[in-house]
Amino acid sequence: MTDLIAERAQDVVAAARNSGTTIATVETVTGGSLAAAVTAAPGASAVFDRGFIFYHTEAKARGLGIEESLWAENGAVSAPVTEAYSRQLVDHSDAVIGVAITGYAGPGGGSRDNPVGTVFIARFQRPHHTSVQRHVFTGDRDTVRRLAVAQALDDLADLVSKAGSDKERRPR
Repeated sequence: MTDLIAERAQDVVAAARNSGTTIATVETVTGGSLAAAVTAAPGASAVFDRGFIFYHTEAKARGLGIEESLWAENGAVSAPVTEAYSRQLVDHSDAVIGVAITGYAGPGGGSRDNPVGTVFIARFQRPHHTSVQRHVFTGDRDTVRRLAVAQALDDLADLVSKAGSDKERRPR
């Protein structure tokens, strides 16, 4: 899996360089693993704008100015909070695209509605287009985190492709 993640990250970085696309991330459950994978790829300094990592509960609640009411109503691991993180990336970075990841890797945490293995990944593409997907991965803590990173890299690859296509369609 680690080699696959490295290969995916290299592909994302190469495609982003070719299209002139920059990337930003917000991570909770993955603890910076996505940013580490992207920045390990050759050429990442040309495309990786920045990454934010919020791991402690209090830091998650304050991170990037997410409204307390949104947090209190939905919880840290939820589609609305994850989407809010991705929207804040637009305001706190110069990146063209990015992803935000929240989730429960285990062994504790989770709920009936969002059991351990639940991961939300929100995507953004400038100017303010966002979407969020819920995934439920199976496996131990490390497996859930690696699967979340792999999925986020797939999402970034898709976003890079779309960002490149959008540039080609823009009038000059």
